[in-house]
Amino acid sequence: MLSKTYHLKFPSLDAAQIAAPFVTETLGTAIPNCNMAGLTVLISKEGDISVNVFFPSAAELKAFEKNHGGFVDAMKSTFLFRSTGFDGVCIFNFDASDAA
Repeated sequence: MLSKTYHLKFPSLDAAQIAAPFVTETLGTAIPNCNMAGLTVLISKEGDISVNVFFPSAAELKAFEKNHGGFVDAMKSTFLFRSTGFDGVCIFNFDASDAA
């Protein structure tokens, strides 16, 4: 499984809470179009948003980047934040709800 990870650092928790709905709505609408295997969006009390998007193959990851990968740049015109990220290969993922 392949993963795309984004880390968005906002100046405050309030700023991150205002931006979070944009992130979840934008990426949530991409789920069926890009055949995502999973999506996790986390917000920290320090004002960080971490996003992990999982794909079954490189083709779906490339389709996501082509059609939705610019969401961070789109956010920069509205919100003040720093961003980092990387592509990766999922080496371990546990979800207790999957084990049942």
